[in-house]
Amino acid sequence: MAYGLNVFKSNSSLVYSTSDVTWNQVDFFTVAGGGSASYTYPVLSGREVLTAQMFINAPPITRRALAHTITVAGTTVSVSGGSESTYILVLMR
Repeated sequence: MAYGLNVFKSNSSLVYSTSDVTWNQVDFFTVAGGGSASYTYPVLSGREVLTAQMFINAPPITRRALAHTITVAGTTVSVSGGSESTYILVLMR
């Protein structure tokens, strides 16, 4: 059974559907430098997943800045290994 959202006009024509080829935001969270996180999202089952990360602060110039490693396994998104605090964005379609 699939889940999603359909939005219809007053004349019953479909305007928007989460089943379309549209990227939808699942979550947005922060991970501290040297920290890790793991979240499970049942809604990701059978979906294409895209993740992005952005440093919260400008990378330092006095040392090497490492981005976190983000892995998606089934419905679980795990983040680890980075030296800087980052924002993580999880999208699906």
